[in-house]
Amino acid sequence: MDLSLADTTRMLVDGFGAMGALAVALVLWRRARRSTVQNVLLVVFGLSGLFYLCRTLSMATGIGAFGALTLVLACALPTAALLLSEILLRRHAPLWVKIIIGGGTILGILAALLAGSGIEPAFSLAIYVPCALLIVLGFIVFRRRESLSPMENSTLNAYARALLATGLLALTDFHIGSPIGLSALGMLGLAYAAAAGANAPKGWLDTIKELSLTFLTAILLAGALMLLDRPETWLEAGSVLAVTIAALLALSVLLRLRSGGNDQQRRLFDQALANADTTSLSGFIADAARVAPLEGLILTEGHDLSDYDPALLPAAFEGKPVVHLSSLWEDHPLADAREQLRDLLLRHNSTHAILIGDRPVRIGLVALGGSALLDEDERAMALFQKTAALLAARETGDIA
Repeated sequence: MDLSLADTTRMLVDGFGAMGALAVALVLWRRARRSTVQNVLLVVFGLSGLFYLCRTLSMATGIGAFGALTLVLACALPTAALLLSEILLRRHAPLWVKIIIGGGTILGILAALLAGSGIEPAFSLAIYVPCALLIVLGFIVFRRRESLSPMENSTLNAYARALLATGLLALTDFHIGSPIGLSALGMLGLAYAAAAGANAPKGWLDTIKELSLTFLTAILLAGALMLLDRPETWLEAGSVLAVTIAALLALSVLLRLRSGGNDQQRRLFDQALANADTTSLSGFIADAARVAPLEGLILTEGHDLSDYDPALLPAAFEGKPVVHLSSLWEDHPLADAREQLRDLLLRHNSTHAILIGDRPVRIGLVALGGSALLDEDERAMALFQKTAALLAARETGDIA
């Protein structure tokens, strides 16, 4: 089957998009313990990866079944994105938003089932997908920021930027603004944000700085390839650049998943911990909580814990310095202790508890949302806990 240059380019870009999205889904799938957010992330990136994979196979093989499945998956994506945003924001979307996005999903799936091999005419109905993604973006942008922790707001900002790029680039799949479909580049941006989690760039400028090396390398590499075989049209040049950018973005996602997050942000955390004031516990916490993943840490002690049993709360940690909320729902002999710690986390809308001291009880609470990788963040919290516990013990006279 002969493909046009634009279709071939979209097939290659989609292939790299599938690689990045499925890599995030695979990492999440292999985790023995997943939070509710991570379960939804698994669904979102699993659907996204399958969508781009099926669209690649549809163009490569010409098999109509892949085209129909592509439309089904495309129409399901906005609903999955809306579900993720509701969980991250901890509130329901307006009813009209649910009706538009849910109704579009149902109509799109019906169109796919009825169209069969005539998928191209039916695919025009999927124009609702970028529109629906932009509605979800508005739901995220106009959120109540004061009800969320700094880390949650930072993660949501990263997703919002990537979602905006995805929604706008999805228009190119319908030959609006570009002859080449480039929505997979936006999906790679979402995968990049998910892999970063708490260490995601905090603003547009930070994002540009972080990805500038990738784009600069892509431009230089594409330029070198075009010198070897000079393109005859602007479309050929743009195709080389688009495929190169997609390949390097996919590589960036894989490397970030491999390293467990953002090396630069981890260095900032290590530096903050090394330079933190160790003359008092309060000073140490104030300095350490300025950077991810401890930004916005809440210290609960004294009156804050008056509703809880001071013997049960430390027992729920079972000797571990850090406990994740998702681990407290399982059946366990220490069910009473776990229930108290779970209630404390839910009361403060937090995901992680850090045991700083048990005489008196002092517990740090951290809210992390939307992270595909928590291992590095939890190791950073454990490192913080060692010094904080020593300072707490020194203040109470347990050590000299």
